[in-house]
Amino acid sequence: MNDPIPKAVVSVQVQAERVSRSPSQGNTNSIFLIVNTIKDEILINPGTGHRTATSTPLSYKSLPINYTLPSCSHHHIQSLLHDRLHRDDHWLCDHLVPKISSAISSGFVDLTVSVAVTYKYVRVDEAALKISRMVLQGFMSVEETKSLNAESCSICLQSLVSSSKTAPTRMSCSHVFHNGCLVEWLNRKNTCPMCRTVLYDR
Repeated sequence: MNDPIPKAVVSVQVQAERVSRSPSQGNTNSIFLIVNTIKDEILINPGTGHRTATSTPLSYKSLPINYTLPSCSHHHIQSLLHDRLHRDDHWLCDHLVPKISSAISSGFVDLTVSVAVTYKYVRVDEAALKISRMVLQGFMSVEETKSLNAESCSICLQSLVSSSKTAPTRMSCSHVFHNGCLVEWLNRKNTCPMCRTVLYDR
């Protein structure tokens, strides 16, 4: 199932330049519009709380626009952008028009407008969630741990009950390890450290 699309975060930067032109060059000015669409994703490991952030470019568009506006009113600028932008991008006008209008009214005539459209996703790492649930299912009661006094965790080689490590956990193959040691191990491998039984499907 596809994740719902989050609300876009839009950032607009305008680089403006005053240009002197001779009468022979006319009074046509230009806007160079750049639109970058980016997907930012944060993957949360529910067992450790660790967050992994990635940023993926989705699209890049550049659009030169030559214009001669009778005024710098929002209406004229919005009409200009609507004519040149794809209809799927018309919603960007709400962000672009005030910035462009402000630059033109300040006397700047040639503009480079950079737009970053970012969609931010926050997800739980499904593999890590599966591991956490599996380890919790093997949690041992106080009575069960009494028989482990002489045993050690084969991952860290420390005592299963007398060390400062986390509580012991028994896996489906009957081998016992520290909870924390097992989570770290299963994030790297999907087999028991002792007998190599496959504990979960990747």
